[in-house]
Amino acid sequence: PKTAGISFGASTQSTEMDPGSVSPTTLLTAGADGALVTSVVVTAEETVTAEKHVLWVRPGGSGNWYVVTTGVLAAYTQGAVTLIDKTAPDGAIRLMAADVLGCTHHVNKQSMVFAEYMNY
Repeated sequence: PKTAGISFGASTQSTEMDPGSVSPTTLLTAGADGALVTSVVVTAEETVTAEKHVLWVRPGGSGNWYVVTTGVLAAYTQGAVTLIDKTAPDGAIRLMAADVLGCTHHVNKQSMVFAEYMNY
């Protein structure tokens, strides 16, 4: 498997939920034959208030973004939330060729997002 990661600074995005006003940060782009994403985990890098993360997909790498799943980091100093659970039998998601997987966060706190995936 491959890994991908992004780090959000304290003010890299607003609290907007609409990807038309705040473009999701690209986590990974599927290869020419697509990809299988087996895990996405968000970790806090500082004391957080409840912080929402939204995982998005942009089919073919252009056009509209669509919600895949959401998760909330609870309010505490160190923590993590799983958006795609690699231990769940049906947890993985399949991306088609050139699909982009992106993420937004909705509180101005530092966090990191990690994905585990493989291209076909």
